Amino acid sequence: MNTIRLLTLIPFLCLPLTAFAYTAMEQRNTFMSGAEAEEEGFVDLSNGQTLHYLARGKRGNPLLLFIHGAPERAEVWRDYMKVFSHNHFTVAYTSRGYYPSSIPPGIDQYTVDILAADALAMAQSFGYDKFTVIGHDWGAVTAWQAGINYPDNVERLVIFGSPHPIVYSRAYYESEEHRQSVDAYIPLIRESIAPWTPEGTLANNLELLKYDVYTEREKQQIPWSLGLLFEDTWLYENGASIDAIHNHYKALDWPPTTLNTCNPLPSISLTVEQPVLLFYGEQDRFISPEAHALPDNDCNPDTIYVSFPDGDHFIHHQYKPEIMSRMLRFFFRQGL
Repeated sequence: MNTIRLLTLIPFLCLPLTAFAYTAMEQRNTFMSGAEAEEEGFVDLSNGQTLHYLARGKRGNPLLLFIHGAPERAEVWRDYMKVFSHNHFTVAYTSRGYYPSSIPPGIDQYTVDILAADALAMAQSFGYDKFTVIGHDWGAVTAWQAGINYPDNVERLVIFGSPHPIVYSRAYYESEEHRQSVDAYIPLIRESIAPWTPEGTLANNLELLKYDVYTEREKQQIPWSLGLLFEDTWLYENGASIDAIHNHYKALDWPPTTLNTCNPLPSISLTVEQPVLLFYGEQDRFISPEAHALPDNDCNPDTIYVSFPDGDHFIHHQYKPEIMSRMLRFFFRQGL
């Protein structure tokens, strides 16, 4: 049985103001008037993991389950939750491997099937067997896998950046641009080649994360307090979360095995039949936009693609008003 534990207060890590390089001013009106108050706590899952979460809205309304990507945490979705909690029950959780959630040791703890099982377990912890999943980066990978593994539970998906996993693998071999983007970091992480090591990531006041992973434009969209929470996660126990993030990549099938179709046999289908809303940036440095335009894609037939010509990898920070508007239209079309 999964157990929910509420928090009345979480201590805030007061890092030096010079520690985080983001330049954005703190966003005002942290909690939007009219929406129900935010709930924060931990869920003790039956698989032994304890995951940190935020929740907002009325239980019983349709569930929107938000999953962050690397190298972030649940709080990235707060602005989205403020908007959608008026008509939905919204939950964002910090994935396994990211402080303050559990950080299980071992590469085998971070397979996509295990991550997808966490998503289902989180939804069921709040009494939901059917839900919509929203994910960015590794959260998107988790969302796709949940849609594949649990088609009777995942009703629709909102994806940021990452194509269907089979399409992603196909693109590795069919798009030179995509392969170059991926090979610039994933093989280095898997082989622990500097600077893609916990030590390299922590070096020079987190220079790799602050100046290579995030662009200046992206950093300008991130509130100071959220940046401090990121640092809290990255610095915890000398980079334990960084090591866990790297274990996500080390758990991948690599080089990626691919198929030309998501329906190789009558008894085997990897197709996501559920409706999908997919956002991506045409300037993404980690996933080429060419990956979203492969021919003969039978893996996600009911998909609306929304691209941002100037968008990079972290478009969920860059284009919040436009993205929320498209999400509202998508949900309205779905009767939510």
